[in-house]
Amino acid sequence: MRSWQALPLGNHQRIPFLSRNFYTFGGYIISETMAIEILAAPNLRTSYMKMVKHLRELSYDSLLLNFPENLEPLVRELVENKLSYKAFIKEVRKQKLVPEPIDGWRYTAEPLLKSLEDLKLRRHKMECYCYKDTNYTLISADVASKIAQLTLRASITRKIDVEDWKNILKGGMKHKREALEKEVDSIHEKSSNECSCPSGLDGEQLERCLIERGRRVKLTNIEESYHPTPLEILEERLAKGDVPDEEAEGLIVDHLEYIKNYILTSKNRDQAYYQWVYDKVPSLRPKIDPEEIRHLDVLLLPNDI
Repeated sequence: MRSWQALPLGNHQRIPFLSRNFYTFGGYIISETMAIEILAAPNLRTSYMKMVKHLRELSYDSLLLNFPENLEPLVRELVENKLSYKAFIKEVRKQKLVPEPIDGWRYTAEPLLKSLEDLKLRRHKMECYCYKDTNYTLISADVASKIAQLTLRASITRKIDVEDWKNILKGGMKHKREALEKEVDSIHEKSSNECSCPSGLDGEQLERCLIERGRRVKLTNIEESYHPTPLEILEERLAKGDVPDEEAEGLIVDHLEYIKNYILTSKNRDQAYYQWVYDKVPSLRPKIDPEEIRHLDVLLLPNDI
């Protein structure tokens, strides 16, 4: 178990009056036996395909999915092969468990959802849960809708109200922090001795919060060289404090260009993102094959559901 890290380097000591399975680290009581591996991935279909490959190679008793908790009953039916994937998506739509249009969510989640039955066959005792806060799923969709409206307005008027952008992003981030606490509680309660836990780009925050609850955690980034999009960069900067209007406006302009020249002209999200990285991030260009970018159009969702 030496590969599992609770915190960056520091002093720790065992606690004799508890047991040999606990020690203190950075002021926290850490369990040696109950380990959680967080698999952090960006909102890209190819990243979730890599995540599935990683999950097939790991050993774990429980799988905690970064899907809304209200999906858990249906996900369990999907895992147990009591529900086909097509029937699962139809039921999600019927019960309105994910904000419409759900194809944006489905585009990324589908590789993981379709792999669940196979993962269960490989690990008969595997328990599967969902841990994302359901209310925040709705709030996040609302924030995304408001950002889309600002994007459209700025594209038409060529004017940017920086404060509007900041306020919407800050509001979304506030709700995200509140949801994170609930999600950490859910993971802490549902996870078993050996647990795999897919996450988005908030994997590092999950790791820190779980450590505070005494859990032994390993964070694995599915994409080692991921470069955040302009809006993700702005959110990162705002999380550390206020951002000067000039800097914020520059990132918003970059976002508008990303939407206009890449998202709207590409077949799917992955193709747009990797073409943008290839064009705009010279340090990562040697790691990207332009021919492979062109072939990413095969990742389009089928229209049969």
